[in-house]
Amino acid sequence: DEDELFHTGEECIDRVAEAASMETIGNSLFRLIGHFSQQDSWQAKHAALAAVKQTVEYVEEQGHVDEMARLLLSHVDHPHPRVRFTALHGLGQLANDQSPHFQETSHLQVMPVLTRKMDDQVDRVAAMAMSAFVSFGEELDNSLMAGYARPLMEKLVMKLNTSQHRGVREEAITSIAVIAGVMEKDFVQYYDSIMPMLKQFVMTATSKKENRLRGKSFECMSLLGIAVGKEKFLNDAKEAIAAMMNTQVEADDVQREYIKEASERICTCLKKDFAQFLPPLLPGIFRNLRLDEMHAPAAAGNVDDDDDSYVQVQTGDGKYVRVHTEKFQDMMQSVQLLHTFVTEMEGGYFEAIPETAKVLLPLLTAREEYTMLCDEVRGTALQVWSLLIKSARLGAQERGQPNAMAKELLGTGLQAVFGQLEQNQETDFLHEISSGIAECIKNVGPGVLSNEEVRTLTSRVFALMDQSLARSAKHANEEAKNKQEASHLPQELHGGDEDDDEQGPAADEDQLRRNYEEILGAMMKVSPAEFLPCLPQCAERIQHWVATKENKVLGLYLVCDLLDHLKEHSESAWPIFMPKIFESIFDADADARTAAAYAVNLAAPLPKFAEAAPEVFKALAKLLSAPKPKKREEKAKVAMDNAVAAMLSMLKDKGQLCPPDLQAWDLALSKLPIKDDCEEAKKVHEKVIDMVLQQNQGLLGAENRNLGKVLSILAEIYKQEEICSKECDDKILKIFKGIPQNVLVSAASNFSEKQQKKIEKMLHS
Repeated sequence: DEDELFHTGEECIDRVAEAASMETIGNSLFRLIGHFSQQDSWQAKHAALAAVKQTVEYVEEQGHVDEMARLLLSHVDHPHPRVRFTALHGLGQLANDQSPHFQETSHLQVMPVLTRKMDDQVDRVAAMAMSAFVSFGEELDNSLMAGYARPLMEKLVMKLNTSQHRGVREEAITSIAVIAGVMEKDFVQYYDSIMPMLKQFVMTATSKKENRLRGKSFECMSLLGIAVGKEKFLNDAKEAIAAMMNTQVEADDVQREYIKEASERICTCLKKDFAQFLPPLLPGIFRNLRLDEMHAPAAAGNVDDDDDSYVQVQTGDGKYVRVHTEKFQDMMQSVQLLHTFVTEMEGGYFEAIPETAKVLLPLLTAREEYTMLCDEVRGTALQVWSLLIKSARLGAQERGQPNAMAKELLGTGLQAVFGQLEQNQETDFLHEISSGIAECIKNVGPGVLSNEEVRTLTSRVFALMDQSLARSAKHANEEAKNKQEASHLPQELHGGDEDDDEQGPAADEDQLRRNYEEILGAMMKVSPAEFLPCLPQCAERIQHWVATKENKVLGLYLVCDLLDHLKEHSESAWPIFMPKIFESIFDADADARTAAAYAVNLAAPLPKFAEAAPEVFKALAKLLSAPKPKKREEKAKVAMDNAVAAMLSMLKDKGQLCPPDLQAWDLALSKLPIKDDCEEAKKVHEKVIDMVLQQNQGLLGAENRNLGKVLSILAEIYKQEEICSKECDDKILKIFKGIPQNVLVSAASNFSEKQQKKIEKMLHS
């Protein structure tokens, strides 16, 4: 029918934009959008707006984004509801794909429109206005949301009280949750009026059609708890957990995921105080994870091969059980819940560790017929195992006990997992269970692994790497043979270029070897002295790997771990890898650039690196002066972030060796803050904050000429938890409160509207 054709057309536009790029199709696309939007028929306008919605994520130039926003806004009051609906849908998509620029530059125009359209006479359009607000509001800064919260909350509460449309009520609840999430502690003024309404929905929305509404109520309750904190939320958390536990859900009930995620958020809010809920929650979770309770034992080989709904699993003690594939979904949800509980409670989970480990161990040792289902559960179970090790270590410290339980868990986990790794050649299987080993070792802490254990583990890891390299070589030979055979076929019979799936095996093996390398890095971190005898073996491997295109990145990351954990004790191997680091700063492969920049970052504090400093400064300056990566070049953006981090470390530790003509500080500041490599961003921003507190004159410049720019960076990252830690937030607050008012006024021209509001809020906190 026509709707199906319309949606097919939308998908085709999306695929063309992704494949051909906006540079190729942009002019034609914008001309067609303009042509259709100017026609009188609602169908033509609808098509134009749908094209905007489908392609806005690929648009790079902000001027084009602004034009698209204006077109969408101009149609939110069109007489036809489908045009209004699509215009609002497009605004929501624009908010998702072009944040935070769209929110920061257009909130004065967009927020009043979305608030007004929540009263649209057509309920589906009103619900879409709320949905668009959810997308827009999630990335709206706290300081800007404060100006819109009260009228919005009044509107949303009114909708909850008066509307009988299920979609309107669902989106109203989600909108309230977004406001709470953005406002955090400031939402407490609304809490006492909203929480009783949510409880009422939980009690009364009991029909099957209202499952999503009830699930969203649980979701909103948990988000309100995160916003206002555990002191305010604790009593309501008890009611929420009790209601969720009393909810009977079917396998396909949408409430399942809402309840799981709400439980996780409540744990995140309460931390160790969540312990009171473990006794009623854990038995059900453990029941879902016990393989032998899922089905009666079956004789080996007695499985119907044609029945895809069952998987035969051999438990650790040799028994065979048939498990329905739906059960693996329950298992995954349960192991994910454990992951959250142990992560958030840390030492507070100590008493539950023995029973949890007893339940998880069979998952680490179980074998099953070829399926990814159990592998995914096993991989997550190993991550939980690593968290149990951390919980055991911290719990023992808090109780004044020795680290015996953590050490025992590490030994048991490594024995189980290495047994699996060394007996299996399936890359997917190996990838899933290898990803948690490094964390197991890191979490046990220092002083546990002996010299002999480190040596043995290192040899076993290198043996596993050799197996992976052999599989990659075999696959490459098969690919070359297939291409050679295909070259003799007529052109029309060629398969064409390899697609992503055909490239999968090589990429999977690359990631597997990175997992193995991280195990080596983990051993270096917790046992650097014990690892030193393995340095020659590592240097030999590095020499071979960095000489090849396929394994260069692997070798560079092993270099990074040597520099990070062995520091100056790695210097004997520097002649082998330092030239390759400098060469790789400009590598065509973004992953190699990232690894090389990270290596420079780690080497910068080491005294011997002074010899290379002037040339490294020149190389980094050249790299940072290159054009900015495009929006969709994710790896290139991460590489650029790491180059900024490397430059900042060089300036901090080797600044006196920077050639004076480079203007390196200005170059580094022009790239801050960094946002694409979140882990590195936190470290970089902490370094900048500490340098401000230390009155670093290189950073601040002569007569503090860089102060305005630096303060704008600090205001920008403040309360941005993905790129700035809570400890850094406290330091930023201290910095701003210590600056004289006249200095802030003189620097005001450097601040955006959002930054000014954030600074005002800081000063009045």
